[in-house]
Amino acid sequence: MADAKGTLRRFLLLTGLYYAGAVLASLYLRTPDDITLFWPSSGIALAVVVSWGKRWAVVVPFAVIALHLTVLPVPLAFVPYSILSNTLAAVAAGWYCERAKRADGLHLRTADGLMLLRSGLILAATSATIGTAGLLHAGMTTPVDAGRVWLLWALGDILGITTFAPAFALLLGPGGLREGLWRDRVGRREQVVWAIALLLSLAGIVTAGRSGNLYALGLVSMPLALLLWAAVRFSPMTTMVGTILVVTFISLLTGLGLGGFTRPLTLLDASVLMLLLVLISVIPVMLAVATYEQRHTATALYLRATRDPLTGLLNRSTFEERARERLTGETPDPDLSLLYLDLDHFKLVNDSASHVAGDDMIRTVGRMVGAEFGEEALVARTGGDEFAVLVPVSESQAITCGRRLLASIDGLRISWGDQMLTAAASIGIAHSHAPHGDFDSLLSHADAACFAAKEYGGNRLVAASREGDELKLRTASMRSALQVREALDQRRFSLFCQPIIPLDPASSTKRSIEILLRWTDAQGQVRAPAELIAAAERYRLGPRLDRYVVEAVLQWLETHPEHASSIHHCGINLGGGTLVDEEFHDYFAARLRHSSVPPERLCLEITETSVVRDRTRAQRFIQRMRDLGCRLALDDFGTGFCSFGYLQHLDVDYLKIDGSFVRDLGKSELADAVVRSITEIAHVLDKRTVAEQAETIAQLDSLRAMGVDFAQGYAIARPMPIATFFEDLVPAKVG
Repeated sequence: MADAKGTLRRFLLLTGLYYAGAVLASLYLRTPDDITLFWPSSGIALAVVVSWGKRWAVVVPFAVIALHLTVLPVPLAFVPYSILSNTLAAVAAGWYCERAKRADGLHLRTADGLMLLRSGLILAATSATIGTAGLLHAGMTTPVDAGRVWLLWALGDILGITTFAPAFALLLGPGGLREGLWRDRVGRREQVVWAIALLLSLAGIVTAGRSGNLYALGLVSMPLALLLWAAVRFSPMTTMVGTILVVTFISLLTGLGLGGFTRPLTLLDASVLMLLLVLISVIPVMLAVATYEQRHTATALYLRATRDPLTGLLNRSTFEERARERLTGETPDPDLSLLYLDLDHFKLVNDSASHVAGDDMIRTVGRMVGAEFGEEALVARTGGDEFAVLVPVSESQAITCGRRLLASIDGLRISWGDQMLTAAASIGIAHSHAPHGDFDSLLSHADAACFAAKEYGGNRLVAASREGDELKLRTASMRSALQVREALDQRRFSLFCQPIIPLDPASSTKRSIEILLRWTDAQGQVRAPAELIAAAERYRLGPRLDRYVVEAVLQWLETHPEHASSIHHCGINLGGGTLVDEEFHDYFAARLRHSSVPPERLCLEITETSVVRDRTRAQRFIQRMRDLGCRLALDDFGTGFCSFGYLQHLDVDYLKIDGSFVRDLGKSELADAVVRSITEIAHVLDKRTVAEQAETIAQLDSLRAMGVDFAQGYAIARPMPIATFFEDLVPAKVG
């Protein structure tokens, strides 16, 4: 019963809207055989079938019959044609929309706008053809005038579609208003000024028309300019509603000959007027859509740069940045507690079930952590199975919350296939009173406490201030850093490399490579150094590790000059700590002076996040390395929400597009847009782009089509020992 009532209400609403648009159009008719210059109902009909499907074109015949029975009598012979022209046109447009509309529905984007326009042209052509035939059959026009009638009818429909369809399609569609289309991003004062200016501009047109000025219609540029202002500054719906008001107002003045204006008397006059109004209705809406898309993309990029994609929580870099701000703010909280949570034996979940199951557990735990601490807390996923929370509570309150969270995680049960997955966690807590110390120290204490909780068997909480054996905690927290020192002292690191190939077949045949580091553990297994590198960065061993890599690379190239001469450039990764290490520049400059390797053969790769963290020092480092003759690359570009605006001040040669975007090519519109945008802007700034982690030939083809200059990844070659790489025949490029 409720569904039937809802359907009836919708039917009456849509029929009433169509009828109201037709009544407005009837004002333009002086005689029954006139052709209206403006048919708003066509836009409403298109919005109805786009939003609810072509079956809802059933509202059209009821509204048309009501129109002819009340305000617009016509010869009886024309009535069937009037009904069919409007109804079948709406059905045809709806049929096209159902095939052209994307699976995710109608949204405010350029592609959907063009789809609406194509549907509108189908509607206008269909309606004009049937309507003209009806006028001829009813004797309301002559064959000689059939072409004029068809053109005016079609233009009237098109004007109604371009004016009313965008706004009503979003208003009538299910969930259309949830996209924040009404939410203006500017202050109330600017909105009031704009509204007053719009009213004054319309009044100015009327005043000029009454004065007999021959160029009064030229003043439509004023409301058009104000609509463009709205498109750039205000919400999309504000622009659309303003466009409807302006077009309707101007069409009434000119179409009815009001305000001193003369009603168009010839086909040319009417066509020019209607085309002008179509442009006024289209241009602001197109600009509003483009602006909205740009904002939407920027927001998506911002979220991707600041949020963990799996849990929606803050990512590590954003958490650290905001935590530092809270600790050093002008009015800091009197109590701040940092909780560091690490899931126990999480690797067993990935190994026994799958990584998909592990991701499901991470998402669930992330929701539990966020729900426990509320909106005042900073909650982040800082690693694969690690979470951090900075909350303005006392240590005792933090301990209570932490224990409650541990109990919730311990009681978690996730059914996965024939398994029942369980979870446990360890939590370390560090507390700070105002005035607060530095964040790194607080994090170190919380991390140390968490490590101690794991050593005690896990599924427990340790507060740094309540742990008796402080020396034991500090020793435990430095264990991973000691592994780095041990590996460096025993030179248990080895050089691997991966080719970087040009995507343009006409490019140089010289090889480009990126140096990758591997280390050998105590059991003699060669392992990726991700954990050790992270520990080195955390405990400020990064510059020492980077010196080791630079020295090893230069020694190998000096020992193998025949291979060094075949290299276009050799990429060496540098950590964020090296960028702020003043001694590294002196060491590197002295080392290059005694090397036979030309500096231009070396390409130093620095991450975008390290540049964002301290832009001034990063720019100084880049300039110093540039003065030495080295090339530079901005690595992992796109993950740190790097502003394109300051790229022009970063003198780098290459932008290395982060692999997360490359892997999503063809599967994510955002990934396609990001890769294309980075490439285009890089070329404008005379920089080259390198796509990381290209894993398939299809991705290489997409990258080549987008104009990306270079690529590296498994689709080309896996990392291999540097000696093996130069012994094997490795293609220099993919044609």
